[in-house]
Amino acid sequence: MFYFTPPRNIEDAILDTNVLREYRSEFPEQRFAHEETMPSKHPLYFRDHIIVCLHADDTSPTIGLRNFVMPLRASSFRRHELPTIIFVTDLCYIQREWDMLSTFPDIYILNGSPINPYNLKLISIHDCRQCVIMSTVDRGNLDTYLVDKSSVLCALTIRQIQMKRVGLLSQYSLTGRGRVNQYITGTKVLRQNWINTLTTLTIDSNVQYVEQGHTDEVDLQFFLTTPFASGIVSIGTAFADSVLDCILSCAYYNVNAVNLLRNILVGGIDVELEDILAEGKRFTQCKSSEMFQKRKRARVALVAICNLIPDIDTRSDPVTFSSLFCISLEYHRMVVMGIYRLLDVLLKRDPNWKGNQSINDQKRIVIYYPPYDYHMDRTDMVYVMQHSHLEDD
Repeated sequence: MFYFTPPRNIEDAILDTNVLREYRSEFPEQRFAHEETMPSKHPLYFRDHIIVCLHADDTSPTIGLRNFVMPLRASSFRRHELPTIIFVTDLCYIQREWDMLSTFPDIYILNGSPINPYNLKLISIHDCRQCVIMSTVDRGNLDTYLVDKSSVLCALTIRQIQMKRVGLLSQYSLTGRGRVNQYITGTKVLRQNWINTLTTLTIDSNVQYVEQGHTDEVDLQFFLTTPFASGIVSIGTAFADSVLDCILSCAYYNVNAVNLLRNILVGGIDVELEDILAEGKRFTQCKSSEMFQKRKRARVALVAICNLIPDIDTRSDPVTFSSLFCISLEYHRMVVMGIYRLLDVLLKRDPNWKGNQSINDQKRIVIYYPPYDYHMDRTDMVYVMQHSHLEDD
């Protein structure tokens, strides 16, 4: 089950760049008057949204954008939790896939090149929740270094957009307990308005061009690199093959594993719905009480550890992963699957870390199912599996 809206014309989803440009050039008071006197058919300002930088043209093969949108419109979410999705791509390409996207709410299109930084600024890329970079135009290139050319160039463009500022960082500023004090560490670092990006690559070795700060990881396998652990790069063939091999092994020993992954990853789609969509059918609206009961299913969420253990700062004993797992399961009915930790916190606990090294105070890394005695930090985010809790909808 997925959120549904009556089919829209593609003209209603296209963002007017002239209106967005005029809105950005106005002062706050003028913007308010502009919204009151000349209401627009689409939002003028976006926040906490998802941007899809799709490199494609009218000759590119369709890649099935519906499969990308369905998990983000799953009925296990509340209506206000649905992020707005903006596709920055060639209009000629998106027209060929619009029939499969027209029934999903809050989807917009910006006709233009994703490599143009001005297009990305028009849709407030600094305030987006996630920016996904995909490409279909370089797949036929015989040179492996040029297969991911468009994706790499777009990722580097977004990095240049990031607003950089130099500041002072201390152990107190990491936890928010105090103001930055240069006498505590005396270390200058580059603090960034970090834009979360996810870049899809076809050749795993091209990761070195996306994340150029890790030159010592060029010879490592892809799944051992920092970009993969940070969740900023998704691999096309190698990563997909390893995931499919894992699913196949799980399904061999547990027939319910495939259904579990189907519900978590693709928003509750089942075999019957897959068969219907394969026949070219569209989504239709349904309001039966029996169908609404199916919305109450598990989903993956990212929550702050302070929401699970409010007294983590005042506890005499350190909070370990085992205690977090038990507390989450007993009091919150959540199953903890992994940790999303600040990279600088991880480095500070490394005995080989040097205090004069520059660190990024916003970049995080995924730690999947750590040891039971692994110490937690108050800044950690936690990946959990939880109930939808839709009784109040």
